[in-house]
Amino acid sequence: MGSLLAAVTKFRIPRQALNDTLAVLREAGREGHEAFVVWGGTVSEDQTAVTFGTVMAPAQTAHKTRDGLLVTVDGTALFTINRTMYQRGEILAGQVHSHPTDAYHSGTDDHYPLVTLAGALSVVVPDFAAHAPDDIGDWAWYRLVAAGEWAQLNRADRVEIVG
Repeated sequence: MGSLLAAVTKFRIPRQALNDTLAVLREAGREGHEAFVVWGGTVSEDQTAVTFGTVMAPAQTAHKTRDGLLVTVDGTALFTINRTMYQRGEILAGQVHSHPTDAYHSGTDDHYPLVTLAGALSVVVPDFAAHAPDDIGDWAWYRLVAAGEWAQLNRADRVEIVG
């Protein structure tokens, strides 16, 4: 993968960060919309773990089309995300979004991510997060392999809810 996240096998998600993320997804879901949240994090000295610290719900526009739902985030919001992460000494290492039903990575999810660093995490939460976190076993967990190419987490990857 050749990035700061290449050797990472452990993703540490603080419980409060998870709760804040799910609140954003549920709020949008009550209106029938998907939502995006990004996670900034720091990589451990041995580069095997990332701990997420910052949760951001960027300015976004929800769309309902004949083909389904989607969310767009404009360039100004992306700049704000990246500037904030840089100022906090973090990298943009994860993204989370909701789907109205099943959790999976759609073609749009594959080709238009908010995270672009190889090894970054992408999580899809089903049912607009209505049952989260109790349904965490139904969430879809992916890592960015290369531009437009995602792979489900493998057995070596661990997700830990901490705190």
